[in-house]
This record gives sequence, C-alpha cells and structure tokens, in this order.
Amino acid sequence: MQYPETETMYSLDDQYLIGSDLFVKPVTAPGVTEIEVLFPGPDIWYDAETLQLVSGHAPLNGFEKMTVPCPLDGGVPVYQRGGSIISRKLRLRRSAKLMKADPYTLFIALDSSKRASGSLYMDDEETFAHMTNDECAEASFVADFSSSASVISNSVSVGDGWIDNALTMSTDRAIERIVIMGVEAEPKSIAQDGEEVYFHFDADNHLLVLRKPYVSALLDWELAVVF
Repeated sequence: MQYPETETMYSLDDQYLIGSDLFVKPVTAPGVTEIEVLFPGPDIWYDAETLQLVSGHAPLNGFEKMTVPCPLDGGVPVYQRGGSIISRKLRLRRSAKLMKADPYTLFIALDSSKRASGSLYMDDEETFAHMTNDECAEASFVADFSSSASVISNSVSVGDGWIDNALTMSTDRAIERIVIMGVEAEPKSIAQDGEEVYFHFDADNHLLVLRKPYVSALLDWELAVVF
C-alpha cells in the first residue's frame, strides 16, 4: 500500500510496514542466522537497532535484495526509512501509564538529500478530552542537513483546550536526546537561541547525537547546526 508502483513486491507476505517509516522482516524459521530482505525503493533504510545504513538506493519502482544477519540475541530485524523522524520513549516501565511524563528521543534518519521530517501527536493519554475539549497537540519535526548551515526544528499545532497551558505542560513533553543517522561530517557547533548544545559525533558510523538539548515536543524551537 505504501509502494503501489512496485508491482514486483505484491506477492510478498513475509515482510511489512508499521505506518510508513518502520519496515519489519520477521524471522519465521528455526536456527536462522541470516535472512533475505527486499528493501522497497527509491527510499534508503537504516537498521533501527544499530542505526547504520543498510540499503542504499533501490531503482524506482523496484527493490534492493540483501542478505542481513539476524542472530538469536538480536531481535526481529526492523528498519527505519530515510527521510523520517520517529519519536520514542526508551525508559523501561511496568506500565504505559508510568511512561506518561517520560522524555522523548528523536530518531532522525536522513534521506539521500540529507533531509527528514516527522510528526508526533500528543494528548493526556488517559481521557477523551482530545475529542470533547480539543486537549491535544501535534508536533511537526523537520531536519535539513543539505547545506553547511543546517537546521533541526519543531513547529507545534496546539488544540484550544491546551493552548493556555502549553508552556506549563512542556516539561512533561521534554526531548532528552536527538539521534541523527547519515551525517557525513562533524559539525563545528550546534546552538539553540545562541546557547551551545552538547553533541557527540561518531565518524565511523555517521551518527550525530545531541544530549539534553533542553527542548520540548510541545514548544516551537530551532537548532542551528553549522558545519
């Protein structure tokens, strides 16, 4: 359904997408340590566990066939589409309710043009107030690393029921880490409103990690990345 033009993949029934950005290839046989995966094009794909690029660029209306490792202790192979931004809560809790105020980590997978975007819907996670009082919000994240003056930003649409309390509630929607995949060079600086943001760059794996950027999913902001 996501790639209707790729007719050669219509008959596949052993791999699937969660939404448009997460691609899953279940292991369905015992004793398997590697598995054949068909990556739909023209997107590129990153391993969601190692955060490494695994599929380059399949032909338009085609796919790229690859054999990937799947060790018994490695879990089900999952891949994130290049060009997407996915928000995740990573702290292990005994219930979803206990995760309510946990901070987010943004996983940014740059596409072949070094851009990505994604959204995050938020409500109180308990009631139907989002339907009755418009108590909800949607964050729209954008990353553009196509030039020496790159940017990561958030633009929030807040429902009428939350608009007066968005600033107060923002601490419960904090973003504690931003992970960017597919970065080719180490930035000279990263700043938000003139304040330096701490980052770590892994040149071997093309990973850029921003720790404690002090931003919220419920507020507008922009991070300036200078190369």
